Amino acid sequence: MKRIFNKKNVSVLALCAAMSCTQANAEIITFFGDNAASGQFAGDGSGLTSSFVNTNNIINPSNGYFIETFDTATAMQGLPVAPVMTYNVVGSSEGCGINTLGQAGISLSTSTDGLGVVKGNYPGHAAKPGNGGAANSVDNTCYGFTPAEGNSGWVEVDYTNFLAGLGGAALDYFGFYWGSVDTYNDFEFFDDVNNTSIAVTGTDLLSQLGGSSGHQSSPASNTYVNIDFDGFSWNRFRVTSTGIAGEFDNIVTGLTTRNKNVPEPTTLAIFGLGLMGLGLRKKLIK
Repeated sequence: MKRIFNKKNVSVLALCAAMSCTQANAEIITFFGDNAASGQFAGDGSGLTSSFVNTNNIINPSNGYFIETFDTATAMQGLPVAPVMTYNVVGSSEGCGINTLGQAGISLSTSTDGLGVVKGNYPGHAAKPGNGGAANSVDNTCYGFTPAEGNSGWVEVDYTNFLAGLGGAALDYFGFYWGSVDTYNDFEFFDDVNNTSIAVTGTDLLSQLGGSSGHQSSPASNTYVNIDFDGFSWNRFRVTSTGIAGEFDNIVTGLTTRNKNVPEPTTLAIFGLGLMGLGLRKKLIK
């Protein structure tokens, strides 16, 4: 993704100045429909996915990208560990399982009952991304959500040991289909080497898109989010939701050593959003 500065980025730079971050760390977030690298329709029925995979969510890990679809049918090829089904919902998770995020060297931890993996709507707990919206944007496959039970939860994925096995590489790309974004949903990325973190909040994202909190069908509240970190790399991320619920699917991560050539998607929806910059909060971990 290119860094493009125009009038829509002025507020981002001003926000960075107010938060004492540098222009080099004023990450650009793009949303589905912004440009050729911002996402595509998924051919496996999961709605929206990254431009760095093919339409059926198959990816070549030798390119330095990894995907989690929460579906056993689209698990990355060559994964040595069988899908983890611990977080599946009884009677509502046929064909579901955690694939990439359950591999050796990748540590997945949660709050009590913090993560659920389900297919379809789960009344009182989660709604599938794009629910009730345009047919090709609806996620009819398995997806993850937090909290699985109760009103608050978090999920954390730590790649530290996995990255050490690759010679100490780090991650600097993160893409995911974020469903019915709420103001109380947050993603945070941690660089444990330099003790810094960057947070992307539901409030910030909704402000940029003009979306409504918790809207299940609007493309301004259900979108593929691409975060291209510039001057920052990370080894773990955390999803937090202090309400019902934070839904996500088709998580794609990219190594700092990856091939960054951008593929052209076969289809692309244009929602008229334009390229938007989003100020990210960078702070020192205490």
